Amino acid sequence: MLLSEMISRMRLLPSPANRTPDAAQVAPGARASGRRAPFPWRGLGALAPGAGHGAATAGDAVDPDLTGATEDSREARPGWLFCAFTGASSDGREFIGAAAEKGAPAVIAAYPAPESPVPAILVPGEKLRAAASEASRLAFGEPDAGLFRLGVTGTNGKSTVCALAEALLKANGFRPGVIGTTGFRFPGGEVREAPNTTPEGPLLWKTLRDMKDGGADAVAMEASSHALELGRLGTLAFNCAMFLNLSRDHLDFHGDMESYFKAKCRLFLGPDGTLEAGPGEGGVPLGVVNADDPYGRRLLAAPGIGFVGYGFSAPEAAVRGKVVRSDRAGVTLTVTSPKWSAEIRSRLLGRFNAENLLAAAALGYALDFVPERIAAALSEAPGAPGRLARVGTDDSRFALVDYAHAPGAMEAAVSAIRELEPARLIVLFGCGGDRDRGKRPLMARAAARGDVAILTSDNPRTEDPLAIIDDAEPGLVQGGMAKGDPADVAGAGGGRLGKGVYFVEPDRAKAIALGAELLGEGDIFLVAGKGHEDYQIIGRDKRPFDDSMETLKALRDRGKSTWRQGEP
Repeated sequence: MLLSEMISRMRLLPSPANRTPDAAQVAPGARASGRRAPFPWRGLGALAPGAGHGAATAGDAVDPDLTGATEDSREARPGWLFCAFTGASSDGREFIGAAAEKGAPAVIAAYPAPESPVPAILVPGEKLRAAASEASRLAFGEPDAGLFRLGVTGTNGKSTVCALAEALLKANGFRPGVIGTTGFRFPGGEVREAPNTTPEGPLLWKTLRDMKDGGADAVAMEASSHALELGRLGTLAFNCAMFLNLSRDHLDFHGDMESYFKAKCRLFLGPDGTLEAGPGEGGVPLGVVNADDPYGRRLLAAPGIGFVGYGFSAPEAAVRGKVVRSDRAGVTLTVTSPKWSAEIRSRLLGRFNAENLLAAAALGYALDFVPERIAAALSEAPGAPGRLARVGTDDSRFALVDYAHAPGAMEAAVSAIRELEPARLIVLFGCGGDRDRGKRPLMARAAARGDVAILTSDNPRTEDPLAIIDDAEPGLVQGGMAKGDPADVAGAGGGRLGKGVYFVEPDRAKAIALGAELLGEGDIFLVAGKGHEDYQIIGRDKRPFDDSMETLKALRDRGKSTWRQGEP
């Protein structure tokens, strides 16, 4: 697509600022009028070379044909637009020259920008990601056309629900791709590493292009609050959007829970900032919302979207669930909708996975899938990697690796394991550095609902791991636990040191070994925080570290697990 044509098609792009709901817009009966606001951009016509920007006008001979986009100057190439984002530690505008040297024929950046050797589109900094996402969409040939698009948001459960939706779509004749925290999964089985839950626009649209070229006709995508707030999705329109839940997380970015909720609402918003339609042409015609969640009920009360509520108790739920069984073999629940009833027998563990299964069943109902296929697909679905993933072969005592790294997720994981009636529940956890400090003692309080806690390091990033531990430790004391000495564990033969005790071990490998030493007959060991991740971020370095492999090694070294092919 020619750059001049791209600019003309971007004139009506809504900005994130035009899509912010206020309290009234998520209240019953709220309606607001408005029309699509013009996007404040400065295209080539405003950037004659004499203006000092070094950019050609749209009418000049330089009007490059664009075939892709990237935000990484090292990946720049002929035909690809360079998106010069400004981050916490770098300014992409400093790499415009480097991208041009690699063949990038044009750039999109925040103004004011330094002199550019190639044509440029300049936009206000707070609107850059939305504009770059839409430019990337056009450059990659609008790969969303012809794809069924599912967006999933919520504090917890996004990865699992996307995995369940993937199984559901497959069972109903689709070839879906998945974009989310645990990676980018392609219909043919390829998995690519995900740099974050919802990638920046250039990588998002490249991935959708690759998925479609690989035969995908549907995509299930996690939509993070950061991506929604910053506008990474551009004008991507979803056929169906899901809201799972909201609990404390990311307040270092959003500031407070109401702002966090408003960011989530953007998945459902129309270009005029109301909940009457979704982003893009045609809007979101369908929403699937957790009616048991108080924030979900606020969404259900808003007008204009064909919402389907689900839940175990809320009267607003059209699709209702009841847990019949929850034990070490998995969870069984019955699902009742206005049209049918079904039973799901899953290998997934715990109440919160019952909620994820119910959400997926509600999606199947909303899409009018055959109930027998819904039940069969969800009963057989394996769930997402690193989500209460079992490690070990001894049924009497084993470990579970989980991604829980926020208070609500930790509470859900602990509650789910309590249903399995362990003799003792040993909880290992840490807190991420350079993130919300206020949630650290809350994480510890949630971990103190176990019988034994081990406080260690997670991804400290640029913070001192001991300072992070100091922030979290008071929550363990508030939870009624007394501090123990790790040296005493070996002296007791790893045996029963009782309940209500916690240990501090900053070295994560040693902490996992400590938990394995403590693991006795009938116990369950929860290794929380990193889940599928196979690294630790220390400083600015990613160092190899896999909780599943470390845990299995620690269990094997102590004769508490035997190796079998196919285990982590």
